[in-house]
Amino acid sequence: MAHAQCETCGNKYDKAFHVSLDGQTHVFDCFECAIEALAPRCAHCHTRVIGHGVGEGDDIFCCDACAESTTVMPMRDQGDGASRRMST
Repeated sequence: MAHAQCETCGNKYDKAFHVSLDGQTHVFDCFECAIEALAPRCAHCHTRVIGHGVGEGDDIFCCDACAESTTVMPMRDQGDGASRRMST
């Protein structure tokens, strides 16, 4: 069985998988490595955004709290485009 090499950690693994993003194919041995390589970081707290996140323009945030602490404009859920505001 062929062993592909993870582009994040360099591990050679027979169950490695490929992820295509923006016309490029990447090889990883686990989701942790894929997230580290491909997931964007929150514009406020810099954590990896592994869900839809919220954002406006080019900025993406991990949650409403980070979005609210950075801007006064309404944020949009990256998944459905609906306007989201933190409830008070």
